[in-house]
Amino acid sequence: MFRHAIRNAAAGTARRSYATKSKTTNLTTTPRVPITETALSDGSIFVTRESPVAPKVQATAPPLRANANKPQLTAEQINEMRQLRQQDPATWTRKKLADKFGCSELFVSISAPTVKRAVKVELEASSKAGYRRQLIRKNRERRRELW
Repeated sequence: MFRHAIRNAAAGTARRSYATKSKTTNLTTTPRVPITETALSDGSIFVTRESPVAPKVQATAPPLRANANKPQLTAEQINEMRQLRQQDPATWTRKKLADKFGCSELFVSISAPTVKRAVKVELEASSKAGYRRQLIRKNRERRRELW
């Protein structure tokens, strides 16, 4: 393609085959939604774009997400979820708890984390050392155990 542009340039019929670097936008298109312009007291114009869909149609439209109207869990249900998770995390996985309580797996992982992960997160949050320094300390502890 580059050679083709050079040949045409040499022949005197150069044609630009790349996007323009002009900072102005292409204003040839007009919006297809209805616009209402209102003149304000300071002389500026307030532009309101109306919805392309009628409000009556919007009111009858179904929700985009199926689980948008799910009921929230009570504190008792969340406590029960935590107890089940702490008693036996191998059988009460995130998926099983999410199916039982009708919530997402992400919500289960946040509200009822496993014991090991909860302790690990607290330790990492409490230490002010970065990842590399924590890794060095862990390796040092492992070497000491092997003595």
